[in-house]
Amino acid sequence: MSAANGWPSLLAARAAFAGGECLPSALLAACRARCERANPQLNALVALDWAAAASAAQAADRCYGEGGAADWPLLGIPFSVKDSFATAGLPTTAGHPPLRDYRPSADASVVARLRAAGGILVGKSNLAELAGDPQCWNPLFGPTRNPWGAGLTPGGSSGGSAVAVAMGFSLLDLGSDIGGSIRIPAAYCGVAGFKASENRIPRSGHIPQLPGQPRTVRHLLSFGALARSCADLALALPLLCGPDGLDSEVPPLPWRAVPPPVQPLRLAYWREWPGLPLCPRTRQGLAQAVARLRAQGQRVEEVAPPWPLAEAWRLWGEIAGSEIGAGAPAGERGLMRLLATVLPRRGGPLAAFVRGFGARHVDYARALAVREEMIAAFEAQLAGFDALLCPVAALAPYPAFRAARWRPPPKFVLGGERVGWAEAAVGCCLPFSLTGSPALSLPAAVVEGLPVGLQLVGRRWQDEALLAVGRAVESLLWPAGLPYPPLAGAG
Repeated sequence: MSAANGWPSLLAARAAFAGGECLPSALLAACRARCERANPQLNALVALDWAAAASAAQAADRCYGEGGAADWPLLGIPFSVKDSFATAGLPTTAGHPPLRDYRPSADASVVARLRAAGGILVGKSNLAELAGDPQCWNPLFGPTRNPWGAGLTPGGSSGGSAVAVAMGFSLLDLGSDIGGSIRIPAAYCGVAGFKASENRIPRSGHIPQLPGQPRTVRHLLSFGALARSCADLALALPLLCGPDGLDSEVPPLPWRAVPPPVQPLRLAYWREWPGLPLCPRTRQGLAQAVARLRAQGQRVEEVAPPWPLAEAWRLWGEIAGSEIGAGAPAGERGLMRLLATVLPRRGGPLAAFVRGFGARHVDYARALAVREEMIAAFEAQLAGFDALLCPVAALAPYPAFRAARWRPPPKFVLGGERVGWAEAAVGCCLPFSLTGSPALSLPAAVVEGLPVGLQLVGRRWQDEALLAVGRAVESLLWPAGLPYPPLAGAG
């Protein structure tokens, strides 16, 4: 079962349990040893219950010994959960001080599904406060650090999730994504991260909205998982999809078995979008990945986006701002309306978000109508392709900094141009949150010691087909498995 860096993938662990080569309690002990050694430095997991996990692992040992594991697809697999999902028996704070002592009485639906499949919850992973930042810092637990480089951000908001999986503290983690919160951390930490189609996975038990408050976020937010590989994701995602009887917007669409894609793959390629230059590492990493795919006979065809990137950013900001703003205090909405009067109309996604806070109902309705047109245009472009390939972020992992709510964020020089932090960090992800498309983040390459992510995007509701394409791309680019961060060590 051992891997090059001392711990297995989820798929390998399950096979080892079934073959009698290892017991779940031994794997849990190895994950715990890794966590106790490196988590104090990285701060990926912020609430842990090793005693309960050990008890569950011992029960899994007995089940394997008695030959009763067939109906438990994740029996004995250690998993962690982003601290925005409710967990009975463990704090659920979303990094938000008013929730410091909040302990839900029931699991979120997706957590309950993993436990019901035999998974062993080891703890909660750190995140940005209320999952609202593409880095990973909150006032309760502080920052999570990237295992690929001291001082670098792991991305956010699911930064703790990506680090936990990259380091082997757990073999699977749950994430949420409204603007790249699964995809960016996966790219920055060198793991696989999948954002499902909007409404494919129920949101019951997820923060935001705050406990006891009416739900206002109705679009853009999706859920998914992070793991060491697409093969591992393929074991978890079927468990997460489908109605739960609580979230009425989830269609009765269970995960379907699909055959591997016919090769050669045909991939549309958005190389560098007009208005968003790439940093040298990102440009080099994507070019290396595309060259390797083409050298192996895959068809990678460069095409132009079907709509201006700035328009996608504007609509994302206005819709997200309108829905999140509807749940904000009246005073905060008033301040945002005042701020919107001095921001330029072409100020990027952050400015659009601020404008959305004070948007009229008719403006919100118009934004949703244009969104539908953009979804149709993107779906039409994907006709004849297996998926779209593009960057996850214009900017490779960068030095972490504390974002201040009322202070303008920094700018970065990309391709000789000064680019705003929001555009550089999340600009490549926002369009596919806007369209509600399934999206997968994988390492494209390791450039100058840092991972660079590629994003594969599929048609809405065709999550299974996209993951199958991802498995094919992953096997072509990483036949020996995804890279491990240097901080993982050898044991």
